[in-house]
Amino acid sequence: MQQPKRGRGVPPREMSDVLKPHPADRTSPFPLRPGRRCLAALGMVAAMAALLLVMGRDPTCPCGVVRLWQSGLDPLENSQQFADWYSLLHVVFGMALAAFVAWMRPRWSLGALLLCVILGHSIWEVAENTPVIIGLFSGSVNAPHYEGDSILNSLGDTVFALAGALLARRAPLWTSVLVVLAVEIAVTFAIDDGFVIGTLRLVGVNV
Repeated sequence: MQQPKRGRGVPPREMSDVLKPHPADRTSPFPLRPGRRCLAALGMVAAMAALLLVMGRDPTCPCGVVRLWQSGLDPLENSQQFADWYSLLHVVFGMALAAFVAWMRPRWSLGALLLCVILGHSIWEVAENTPVIIGLFSGSVNAPHYEGDSILNSLGDTVFALAGALLARRAPLWTSVLVVLAVEIAVTFAIDDGFVIGTLRLVGVNV
């Protein structure tokens, strides 16, 4: 069923209406053609990287070493390499965001859902690297050393979020639940951090 064309007598959607689930809504604000969707995705990622650069984030680790994976915590490299243990948390972030979009707009195509995940995650990456959020994360009790992400790390985290979104879209619910539990346990034992421990530290619990 086609959406009515906007014109006289057809009021524009209010923000409260946009944030409500619409099970029958097939339309999205993203391009329909695959080529244009790829350009849109690249444009959003490029805009994120440009904003981070303007905010003073380093393109790569200031330590002078570039790695695909950082296996442990190091004050000089935390959140500076392409991927680390925190990247696994972004898998869960992507899964949660994809599940939310699928609940709000279950008729959207996979392409539209992934673009929405890229947009949402890009906004979070910019917010995460503001002084307020950096201070919040680094100032909590027993928090690991954190001074924000490198642009390389933000790009890597976006890839992991997309992987999580694809997993949430393709896998059954029980698989997603197991992945979330496995990620939390792995990060907790590997670097003594994670969603649960991080939340407890933010509220002042000494863990």
